[in-house]
Amino acid sequence: MKKLVLSIIFLLGFSTTSYATGSAGFTVSSADIKSTVKDDVDSNGTIDTTKNLSNDVTFVSIFLEKAINDNMSIGVDFIPFEAEFESRSTTQSTLKGKDDGAASSGTNKGNADVSNHLTFYLQPQKEITNGLKVFGTLGLVRADVESKVQSVSSTDKTVEQDLDGMKLGLGFKKETGFGFIKLEYSETDYDDISTTTSNNTKVTADIDTDILALSVARNF
Repeated sequence: MKKLVLSIIFLLGFSTTSYATGSAGFTVSSADIKSTVKDDVDSNGTIDTTKNLSNDVTFVSIFLEKAINDNMSIGVDFIPFEAEFESRSTTQSTLKGKDDGAASSGTNKGNADVSNHLTFYLQPQKEITNGLKVFGTLGLVRADVESKVQSVSSTDKTVEQDLDGMKLGLGFKKETGFGFIKLEYSETDYDDISTTTSNNTKVTADIDTDILALSVARNF
């Protein structure tokens, strides 16, 4: 992660012209995090259960941005907090032992906590009138995810993985005397994450987000 951050800062510093204007600011986002969780009980490639989940969260991020010319900006956005992107629970009955055949029941739980969420983006833009611009966003997302699975029929398990994704967005940008204000709607499609419990159950989550964001920045 540190190498990736340094590489992006390097790009921001050297992909400039005499025109380039730097900006720093913060973004308040309201996100609908949607995930489809699939269980493959014996890891044989057959999906046994599927559950769709939705979670509404609000978070703040900070960003650095540079205008390369009138029609293009590049930037990096960082969420400095940990967020729970996915959480699920379901009741399961299981045989307690092969000999006595006693049945027990319990709750299977799973969650995915995301940290170090970083987005590197390009924003082509077009001025409509008097400092008001319409822009699009194409971004690459990288984050760390810690997945925890608690199962009544196996030992608990924690797995740390990388989470990658692609962001597409559309919004309006208004130039001000100190910098700019942006309003954007975006969607991020993350790669699937998965983990396998000790009883050979593979749990896979497909996570997507819909975000409405308001950004305020100051030029420097």
